[in-house]
Amino acid sequence: MTQMYDLLVVGAGIVGLAHAYEASKRGLKVAVVEKDAQCVGASIRNFGFVTVSGQSAKDTWRRAVYASEQWALIAPQAGIDIIHRGSWVVCQRPEAVCVAQAFLKTTMGRDCQFFSKDQYPELPALGHANTDNLNLGSSLGLLYSPHEFRVESREAIPQLAAWLASACDVDFFWGMEVLSIDGMRVNTPAQQFLAQRVVICPGAAIHGIAKPYLSHHDLKLCTLQMLRIRPDAQFVLPGSVMTDNSLARYLGWSELPEAVALKQVIRNEMPEYIAEGIHLIAVQSADGSLVVGDSHRYGRSEQVFSSEHIDRLIIQLLQQTLRITRCDIVERWSGVYLSSDVEDAIIEAVSPTLRVAVVSSGTGASTAFGLASDNLDDWLRSTT
Repeated sequence: MTQMYDLLVVGAGIVGLAHAYEASKRGLKVAVVEKDAQCVGASIRNFGFVTVSGQSAKDTWRRAVYASEQWALIAPQAGIDIIHRGSWVVCQRPEAVCVAQAFLKTTMGRDCQFFSKDQYPELPALGHANTDNLNLGSSLGLLYSPHEFRVESREAIPQLAAWLASACDVDFFWGMEVLSIDGMRVNTPAQQFLAQRVVICPGAAIHGIAKPYLSHHDLKLCTLQMLRIRPDAQFVLPGSVMTDNSLARYLGWSELPEAVALKQVIRNEMPEYIAEGIHLIAVQSADGSLVVGDSHRYGRSEQVFSSEHIDRLIIQLLQQTLRITRCDIVERWSGVYLSSDVEDAIIEAVSPTLRVAVVSSGTGASTAFGLASDNLDDWLRSTT
């Protein structure tokens, strides 16, 4: 006999898993159906960088705040390691300093700090992580945020799924592609499911079962080049590290009026980086290796072939930012996510029993729990 579920989630990426978690919190009986034998998509191909500072104002930032709180609750229960905490933006231009200082005056800048160059010797005394491995010779300041932390995505996503199955009684069905949805009936080649509600969480899959419901949104695929680098032994980052061209890209910073001048300077001084959408993020894994990126290429399909030129530009920026001598590349891969020019995330209410939920800004790890909470709250309220 086919079991009836309160919610069936199509897709086991972070958005799908977040919906399963939020639904189980609300007492719903949940199933997750995933076409692959394991999660292999966008959710495991990123930095694992759970980011609050720099997120776009209003819904995205609010969802990121909520999501970081949920990650902090779930991680110890699911055995997910928090690799490091805090983020540092190295400000090398006076225009970047203006953006950083303006950010501190906003609600989103709560608990963040800016350290000017003359304060660098005091950093260890201020109780912050050692910043000796940052190349601060030409920098004018550091923007520090305590809100960020990092998980190892390729490990954390399977751990989250396993914990949802064991601790939250979520049923998982791997290797089953949903071919059609007819009211409460969800059809796969191997099995039919019954569900009061169905949410499709396609991740970066622009085609497939979600395509008819998303076709009126102007969505593209963004492909990122990512690297894993082996640095010198004993090399330790103080947290996640970015450069000031990140202040010209991340909307929570770049939408500030003070960012206009910085964006113009970046366009003039870093045209190759602008052309390839490159800004530096460097995070560290438990084994000491660094995950480094990234670039952004947009199109209607994933960009299959990587560019050595892009890798060189990323490494060049890394070496300008960190005191790093050994820089052995041990792994390369492409990240991918759905991208919209107008929406950070989409909740498409197809019918009272069917919705589609996607993050369209590359912020899935940072905002998925908030997106799922908003979606379920609205959905349940509208059908009661």
